[in-house]
Amino acid sequence: MHLTDEEKRILDGAFGEPQRIALNVLSKLGEAYGADRMIEIASAHIVACSYQIAGEAGIEIYSKLVEQGARVKVRTTSDPGSIDFARWRAFRTPTEYAERQIKIAELLGKLGVIPTWTCTPYTTFNVPKFGEHLGWSESSAVVFANSVIGARTNRLAAYIDVCAALVGKVPRFGLHLPERRRGEVLFELAPDLADDFEDHFFPVLGYLVGQTVGDRIPVISGIGRATFDQLKAFGAASAASGSVALYHIVGITPEARTLEEAFGGRAPAEHIAVGRAEIDRTLEQMSTGKADAVDVIGLGCPHASIDQLRRYAALLEGKRVHSGTELWICANTVVEEMARKMGYVDTIEAAGAKLLVGTCHNDCPLGAWNFRRLATDSGKFAYYTPTTVGTECIFTSTEACIEAALTGRVARP
Repeated sequence: MHLTDEEKRILDGAFGEPQRIALNVLSKLGEAYGADRMIEIASAHIVACSYQIAGEAGIEIYSKLVEQGARVKVRTTSDPGSIDFARWRAFRTPTEYAERQIKIAELLGKLGVIPTWTCTPYTTFNVPKFGEHLGWSESSAVVFANSVIGARTNRLAAYIDVCAALVGKVPRFGLHLPERRRGEVLFELAPDLADDFEDHFFPVLGYLVGQTVGDRIPVISGIGRATFDQLKAFGAASAASGSVALYHIVGITPEARTLEEAFGGRAPAEHIAVGRAEIDRTLEQMSTGKADAVDVIGLGCPHASIDQLRRYAALLEGKRVHSGTELWICANTVVEEMARKMGYVDTIEAAGAKLLVGTCHNDCPLGAWNFRRLATDSGKFAYYTPTTVGTECIFTSTEACIEAALTGRVARP
């Protein structure tokens, strides 16, 4: 792999030990994947910022970086932490655990990381432009940046993202190359499904696509329109059930204005028809428990937008969450503050629901709650909940989730 004179000086230690180690790691990654050179990135987003992921090893690594005077070279934001920094006691987080997460936050701050604590950095302080190269981790953020915005990033692993942030570069391979962004598998929606494609079908289709393609690039035809939040939900589900880092929806996403453009003029390697039967079958797979009494409802995965909080407030207005049932809505601090100014949070909290800010059910310790069954409208939650939360999970629509919170029982769609 070709290195510039400056990059060679970095490897010689001219700019300090943190940058030397970071570039050495990135160089070896590039060599393993056949990269020809390094490219500069506009920003980074790091995932090893929650105590659940980083642990004591993360604290040790970040402490050494701070001691050696390291600072991130490009705009760098943080993924969700393992606590709600303002309300961790209300969520029964053990004190020692919270203190370790706060320590990580302090260290990242000294490195120059922007404390967004969100899986949707593209909504707060880290908004890429079409064609920009990035060094991002967090599966749902990567797939959104690549697919909906048209930026370029591979799905980096924890600490590889930190290396990218420290030197402001990544090796040029994979989704940084135009020829590697072409579609490979075509999913064609049946006309009856395309004409009546419901809101909660987006994460279901994403879940199905992820299961099917693994890390190949899917192209979806037959969807006439999609909102910001529907695209977010689709991508997050596909990146959880599979390893999708880029998808194309014909006529909607920027690199798929036509079917021909989505495939780069090539024929699909595989053609899959999707009808209502496939959607119904995937719906069944996404739930690990039976429709019954529910302990907790989890909304806002990925973190809820202002439009979603408005929707939740409208569904909850004048109503009350069932006694013995928790309704938690995950969001970032910027969206929370705006929702408070607009009155949505007052309505949500008056109904007995709680905002879980800067973290989510998958990232924080919930053992003290003894939850047994969680209901969600998130395909990503549906995939991870049985292992991260340790409960049964029922996937259903947003409206059915709110109804479950009000009645204490969940019905599948």
